[in-house]
Amino acid sequence: MAGNTRGRLKERFEGIHRNLDWSQEHCRQSLILIEDKNPNLTMAIKALYEGLTKFDELAQSIYAKL
Repeated sequence: MAGNTRGRLKERFEGIHRNLDWSQEHCRQSLILIEDKNPNLTMAIKALYEGLTKFDELAQSIYAKL
């Protein structure tokens, strides 16, 4: 456990990354489940995945600057 503010912030942003990574994995698994049975849902899940990817990039950018 980190004792200073910088260390605690790094831990938090590492946690954000791990949670976003799991969320992306759930999107990938959902796409496999629905295949191309529902094109609208497929598009929505892909958009969610792309949004999560952007959030992850932002979190990693902040983490790198700490």
